[in-house]
Amino acid sequence: MSFIEAVESPKRSRSYFAIGLLLGLLVPLIIGEAYVRIRPPADVQEYLGEGSPLTGIYRPDSALGVDYSSIEEYRPFDAPRFSEIKPLNTTEPTWLFFGNSFARGLSMTAREAMTSHRILFFREAKDRLHMRIAQARMLLANGLKPERMVFTLIPIEIARYAAFPLSSVYVNRNGAITYRVRMPPSPFDKIVMHSRLALVAWIRSGLHRWNPTFRLSRITEVVPESVELDFRHLFGEMRQLSQKYSVPITVVILPDRRQILEDQSNFVMQKTVSRLARNAGLDVIDPSEALRRQPDRRALYLPDWHYTPLGNGLVMKELRSRVEADRPR
Repeated sequence: MSFIEAVESPKRSRSYFAIGLLLGLLVPLIIGEAYVRIRPPADVQEYLGEGSPLTGIYRPDSALGVDYSSIEEYRPFDAPRFSEIKPLNTTEPTWLFFGNSFARGLSMTAREAMTSHRILFFREAKDRLHMRIAQARMLLANGLKPERMVFTLIPIEIARYAAFPLSSVYVNRNGAITYRVRMPPSPFDKIVMHSRLALVAWIRSGLHRWNPTFRLSRITEVVPESVELDFRHLFGEMRQLSQKYSVPITVVILPDRRQILEDQSNFVMQKTVSRLARNAGLDVIDPSEALRRQPDRRALYLPDWHYTPLGNGLVMKELRSRVEADRPR
């Protein structure tokens, strides 16, 4: 071996090592990037917008972010389809309840306590307040004439608007509800925008939420300004709906169990949401004090922290008392 060959041999070895190292890094990344584009993980699909494989029955709406494509395609999660509401209007006064499982329990209590009324409960799979308003708007526009509509809210539902505000809702061309994510600062935003692997990592870090430092459990004591803005807008939409169809709307703000079982809450959430609802001309019920007056507060809750018949009965009593007090004499 010549002197030149002896010198160049280590150089070639280092070059081959560098190339091998580079390929070792790039090939898994390329394969991973291709894989998550072909088969995106389930936990990130709702953040992919037009790239999401999800499909749905929705369309964009300028006021609520999302609306139903048609009354025929309306397929609620836990409610009668529109075609199943028969007869559409009866001589019985009809109350509509919108919300999650807590609202379902309240509606069941209403059926037992208000035997002269027809009580209908509506729950949608994509269950947030703007979706409930969209349901109510659709039902009223297609001829249902209730005596009253009741919208229930629990703290976690209010808190979700801190993580994903109304402005982040996006309906893609396939009719699926997706969410725009918060991007990192430049220049890292370009990486997240163009790399699906980087986007997956960003989402799984939790930093994709629009208020990443806000703990949802704090909503009972601190209401972010962005949440106030969304609820002021949504309550305004509910007021317009109430006025257009001459249907009174009652908002029931159910407290977190810690607010009832512990004496350490400042009830900022209730005060804030109640103020926004009243400013919009809506009726609002906060049953916190009625629940806290009970000698045995644990008796208000089932093991899964839903209300017992006692808890639902107290909330329903507050609701009926308010409605009776506001009824024209």
